[in-house]
Amino acid sequence: MLSIGEIAHSAGVSRRMLRHWEDEGLLTPAVTDPVTGYRRHQDSQLGRVRAITELRALGFGLAEIGQLLDPQIGQSTLESLLIHQVDALQREITEASTRLVHVQHRLDIIQNKSMEIIMNLSLTALPSLNFWGLSTAVLDETEIGHAVSELYRRLPQSDEEIVLLYDGTRDDQITVSAGTMTQSESEAVSRIVVPEVPEGVTVTFDVPPESIADAWILIETELEKRHLTSFGVYRQVNSATGHVTLQAPVRERH
Repeated sequence: MLSIGEIAHSAGVSRRMLRHWEDEGLLTPAVTDPVTGYRRHQDSQLGRVRAITELRALGFGLAEIGQLLDPQIGQSTLESLLIHQVDALQREITEASTRLVHVQHRLDIIQNKSMEIIMNLSLTALPSLNFWGLSTAVLDETEIGHAVSELYRRLPQSDEEIVLLYDGTRDDQITVSAGTMTQSESEAVSRIVVPEVPEGVTVTFDVPPESIADAWILIETELEKRHLTSFGVYRQVNSATGHVTLQAPVRERH
């Protein structure tokens, strides 16, 4: 006779999982002590536990496993369960293949942009900015993309370059700003001034990165190699010709 701990160890599953299978009727202890509640299983039940484990690994649900392990199962039921699982696995493969294409595409872009950043990164003073635009606040970096889209939508239509600022100097929010160099007649637009920065990083992309967030990560990685780190107000200038320039103040990494 095996204790629940021994059978769990032998089969590589947790005691909690074994108890769950018992509750679902997939496994019945050979003996349960009426006083202590300790369970004892026969050696032969280890094979059933391993069969359940293997079927779970194949993606079968507990209800389906109960049917598959039923010695009275008929051919039609068996075929139906297996066909259903084949369909489910094929869907998973298709979905996983689609995700793989997207992940590989992003990896290729990151690797290519990494080389571009190494070649184009320069450390220099950043000029002051004086432009007219709109601002909004977000609570997390993941909300920046939506905020930028909303600011673009609200800005007066223009063929000029667009200046974007990401100010994360406050702990409780990130201020996102977008605007142009030309003063607008719109009352919603206000003047935004950013002072000159004596030490900063600049990278210009001929082809805009698909993910600006990834580009900033790559820039920070390259700065780290130079014992520097970015901070303060981050800048992004989208030119009318399609170029994108990313800039940020830098300081020594401590």
